[in-house]
Amino acid sequence: MKVRINQLTARQKLFCELYVGPGRHCAALAARLAGYAPGCSHVTGCQLLKKAKIAATVRGLEDAVSREIGVSRQAVIAQLVAAADLAKLMQEPVSMISAFRNVAQICGYYRQDEVKAVVGDAGQAELGRLNQLSDAELLKIIEMRLPV
Repeated sequence: MKVRINQLTARQKLFCELYVGPGRHCAALAARLAGYAPGCSHVTGCQLLKKAKIAATVRGLEDAVSREIGVSRQAVIAQLVAAADLAKLMQEPVSMISAFRNVAQICGYYRQDEVKAVVGDAGQAELGRLNQLSDAELLKIIEMRLPV
């Protein structure tokens, strides 16, 4: 195996591109999307961002995106914070929360991952049985299981 000094591997380059793009600045998500092991993607993503060459590549990609669209990440965050402040003054908590959620997403603090549950044969049979019940029957089951 040939050692590359001062060069990123293809997977590291992909991680950088995904981190700045679809990964929405979430290192764990970008690591998973780049093909790193899902079970340790949080650690892997963090370790990758600590590498000088990767950090420099990410900064370069962010600068390129900023130049391309004419807006910096900081400017977007500042505008969203201003919108949240305005929503607070107008007593619109939903708008305020929405603005701060967007800020959190940009900063990588908040994301909504799709969660796919894997259900075995017994679970599939139970789901089929529950789907056939009426609303009244489902409510009876819920009432029986609620603590008093």
